[in-house]
Amino acid sequence: MTLRDLYETSIEIGRELDPRGQEAIERQLQHRRDEYAALPTWEKALYDQERFRNPYGDVRIANGPDDTSIGTALVGINMHVQEMLLGAQLAAKGTKIDAFISHHTNSVGISASLVADFMEINADYLIWEGVPEDEARTCIFDFMAARLREHEDVHRIGPDTAKLLGYPLACIHTPVDLAHRQYINALFAREQPRTVGDIIEIMLTIPEMQEAARIGAVPRIMTGAADQPAGRIHAKFAGGYAYPPSAFPLLVKAGVTTVVQVSAGAATVEACREHGIALVRLPHYATDNIGQNLLLDELMRRLETFEVVPCNYFGRVDRAGDLAQLLASGPIIRSLRH
Repeated sequence: MTLRDLYETSIEIGRELDPRGQEAIERQLQHRRDEYAALPTWEKALYDQERFRNPYGDVRIANGPDDTSIGTALVGINMHVQEMLLGAQLAAKGTKIDAFISHHTNSVGISASLVADFMEINADYLIWEGVPEDEARTCIFDFMAARLREHEDVHRIGPDTAKLLGYPLACIHTPVDLAHRQYINALFAREQPRTVGDIIEIMLTIPEMQEAARIGAVPRIMTGAADQPAGRIHAKFAGGYAYPPSAFPLLVKAGVTTVVQVSAGAATVEACREHGIALVRLPHYATDNIGQNLLLDELMRRLETFEVVPCNYFGRVDRAGDLAQLLASGPIIRSLRH
């Protein structure tokens, strides 16, 4: 199995989990081709043509060679310079490391800048919950523009470091997030949480959440109360970032009463409190661990088994067969409705 095999199969799995469906994905890819065709010659040279065939801007091989055979990979939620140096040190002590695999795009080259290829689905999530299309797209597209304006060139440090150390580097973000999105939504559909507190109890049955809880990182009710009815639950995962605060009044108006997601800054908490929405924040990296484990086991099922050396907040849990079973019912479009 090569790094290219792992990359291509991750994209394939992501597409199978993508709630937008294949036609919408193909429209996105065609839009990128049309976008490229309209550019002046000088700008075409700077365009990432991988966008013609890969719908996920946050899935990239940042440093090759692509045909590297993968027997053992150093896998982390983040892959910064210190993790790469850790990998090189482990290799020096006899642990064979063939490649570095990150979940997040931080420090992994171009991936972090391609917000249009992983954030737009947030508008679809709002639309599927009943938010008017024009309001949903305005909310999310303004947020996307703000994220892009903040982008800097610090992310080249990952490929630069990997190249100097002589290791391939890749990141796999959206397929992982879509995997834990499918898993958690299916869990809620099966367990039918009736109160906000039930959501906490259900999440703490998951091994990755239990591991985080042992160091004090637990699912928390940020607004609302444990004994209040959960009502209509919107479990928000994938899309690059959590919603901006402006999304929550739109969700409330559409009938959502509880939101479950992985981050909750002060502005988000204030927006939820002001508009009467219950907000449950999950430990971010524990949630990513669920998706990462689901994806890794499915990659091994489809390709071949390889060794994983976990680092940077990642803990390995065997979930062999779980994602295949979840895929059998097709991607979950909407969150739980009571």
